[in-house]
Amino acid sequence: MKNQSKLLNLFGQIRVYSLIDLVLFSIAIKANSFQIAGIILLHLGFLLFLEFTHKHEFRIAFPKYLWIILLIAGLGFYQNIAVIGFLISSFFYVKKNLPKFGWSGPVFRGLQYYFLAAGIVGFFNPITFLASGLLFIRNFAGDLRDIVKDRKEGLKTLPIIFGLKKDLKHIHLLTMLGTTIVWWYLSGISVLGLIPIFAIQIGSYNLTHR
Repeated sequence: MKNQSKLLNLFGQIRVYSLIDLVLFSIAIKANSFQIAGIILLHLGFLLFLEFTHKHEFRIAFPKYLWIILLIAGLGFYQNIAVIGFLISSFFYVKKNLPKFGWSGPVFRGLQYYFLAAGIVGFFNPITFLASGLLFIRNFAGDLRDIVKDRKEGLKTLPIIFGLKKDLKHIHLLTMLGTTIVWWYLSGISVLGLIPIFAIQIGSYNLTHR
């Protein structure tokens, strides 16, 4: 594989389109710069742990234990007990490739955002529940996108349990853009900021090999 292809493969694995959404979410919940850095590092650590655990043949491996370094750094910046909930949710989300855990992906993805928000705005703040609900919907949309692949792999995601058999190709991207609009609105960023944000999200979406 050419060096450029390797770089794009690794770049795709950090899911820039989702990372931008995460930054907007962090701004929307009024996180300070240290907390935003912590949230980003925790998220990247989670993604690399996901890749380390699943070991997809079509994705190039990052340094073996880089995810540990990122998570530890994230803990240092975030500095809130709610991070325990994030770590537990991340651990169980990674099990989504096991048949009996396939349904749980949206639940634990939503809980990740719940705990990230809870550590900053509180466990009972409406935006905390909003974050959880939106990420549940977005991850469910991702399962709708991957029905055929997941069925071949023997997973029992919610769409498969519901009896759906055909992929809904663009629903995940559209749902993600929807969550971005919500976080943009709550963040107070200029409407002109949505143009480069959407351009980067749409342009980087297909870099992630699935």
